[in-house]
Amino acid sequence: MPVLLHTDTPIVVTRDPAVPDPVLEGFSIGEGVGNPLYSVIDEHVLAALILIAAPLLIWLMGRVLRSLADRDRGWAVALADAYDSASLTRRIAGWSIGFSAIIHGALVFGHDLSWYTPLYAMGAGVLAVAAVWTIRDEHGRLAAAAVVGSIVTFWFLGIPADQLGIATKLLELFALALLAVPRFGDGRLRRLRPAGLVVLVVFTGIASWIGAFATAGADGGHHGGEYPEPGTVVPYIERLEATEEELRYSEDIYWEAVTAVDKYSDISVAEAAGYPVGVVRGNDHHVQNPDLIGDGRILDPEYPESLIYAEGMHGPVLIGVMFEMDGIGDAGPMNAGPIIVWHSHDNVCFGLLPLGIAALESPFGGCPVGSVNIPMTGEMLHMWTLPGVPLEDHWGHIDEEWLDDYLADHTRHHQ
Repeated sequence: MPVLLHTDTPIVVTRDPAVPDPVLEGFSIGEGVGNPLYSVIDEHVLAALILIAAPLLIWLMGRVLRSLADRDRGWAVALADAYDSASLTRRIAGWSIGFSAIIHGALVFGHDLSWYTPLYAMGAGVLAVAAVWTIRDEHGRLAAAAVVGSIVTFWFLGIPADQLGIATKLLELFALALLAVPRFGDGRLRRLRPAGLVVLVVFTGIASWIGAFATAGADGGHHGGEYPEPGTVVPYIERLEATEEELRYSEDIYWEAVTAVDKYSDISVAEAAGYPVGVVRGNDHHVQNPDLIGDGRILDPEYPESLIYAEGMHGPVLIGVMFEMDGIGDAGPMNAGPIIVWHSHDNVCFGLLPLGIAALESPFGGCPVGSVNIPMTGEMLHMWTLPGVPLEDHWGHIDEEWLDDYLADHTRHHQ
């Protein structure tokens, strides 16, 4: 995955004769663009590099501290003595909070000047003080409160959530975990702290999901020109406006396919053709024909690799088809410009029992029990064949409210 650009404007480049190589901030035409949740946005690259170097920076700061202590600087002597007498648990907790402080400081220089700038600077200062308090075991509750405040701030201001932001919060949560370990005789409140830590972890994960989906475009990003939703990768496109030729090409294929697959509204016909429909549940039941996978046919209206059904009151309703490329890494044809935009999926969890996509990888990098992570799938393309589907929804993403209304009307007409 490329390093992603955080932008509030659509990801789009127009054809300009004065620009010989039309790219935007490191993206090339056709390059995959994913959601920031699984990558690192451009403004965070400097902080990510500094995070890698953080152990060296902490070591250098320690050497400087020792040097100042040897010169009988009072505050340095006191801090060095506190570090020497601190338990390993407090030392590691202090390092973790210190790493987070360094990252926040780097973010001040990674972002353009905005209202985030003083927020990052304040976070760096507060966390640095909290790290010192942790080592010296003084103001322990204030140190923990400062770290909790940093985590809660991320819940509301961490859009878009990327891997660096999540890593920073994990450092802080790790520090809190070390500080929250109950010790005999410390009272009931101390013993309740692990439960509070669990709550912080859960809400940090939820906030990361919310931030990721809030970053995605209104149509889930399937049409290009914006960030896709988590788990989806779309090619970086040259422009959003289609030519007359591209529109005509897309509509010719569309109506050819609509005519060709209409017969699969009859489930028995679909199963006889090699599509094992089975029991349809929900509005997104994909049925793949294994004989058509890797057969060399690309975007062939007569032979879609998958059919898509919705659960209806009177039986399954054919709502669309899905075309697939033969292999992972094969780029789908872009003959229709911005109208027909292929997509793939990254960081998905593939279930083993039963076989199929079980979930998206969590912001923390985990998959549900009984599933394994698949870094990237092959490219695919949805086409929606229902009568009256809006022109802009022929390809890619279908408006879910429109689909729900259609299925409700379909049910009423068959009663």
